Amino acid sequence: MLKEFYNIISTYLIGIVDFDYIFVIFLATTSASIAYFMAITYIITQMDSQYFIRKDIPNDIANKKKQLTSMSRSITYVISIVKVMIGIVLIVSGIVMLVLPGQGIITLLIGLSLVPFPGKNKIEKNLLARKSVQHSLNWIRVKANKPLFIFE
Repeated sequence: MLKEFYNIISTYLIGIVDFDYIFVIFLATTSASIAYFMAITYIITQMDSQYFIRKDIPNDIANKKKQLTSMSRSITYVISIVKVMIGIVLIVSGIVMLVLPGQGIITLLIGLSLVPFPGKNKIEKNLLARKSVQHSLNWIRVKANKPLFIFE
């Protein structure tokens, strides 16, 4: 049944689009995948090795946040909004990559780390408890000659 469905879909697509269009789509998706992998690799290698260890915010940092001027508060809010939007895009992309080719769980993890919401720490800990996720993250760091992540 699945093979018949595939044949029907492929016959339909070949009938409405030509080879050049399929080739351009193939090149675009391949290029996007390579660019995405390079970006994720760069992000992972730039993170602190103790990033996934929860720490309390020191009082000095908390006091500096209170002393922000109105202009710097505006910039901080804009950066926070952009960070949340990027996080949401990464979460959606990660969910899609769970069924499509790509690094779905790592993308979800990075997206979750950018978006503030209740229960975030529990979900991150659940994902980081998987040995395959830890191995993948540390494999990328080994290839970049960076120190391994320390997980709680």
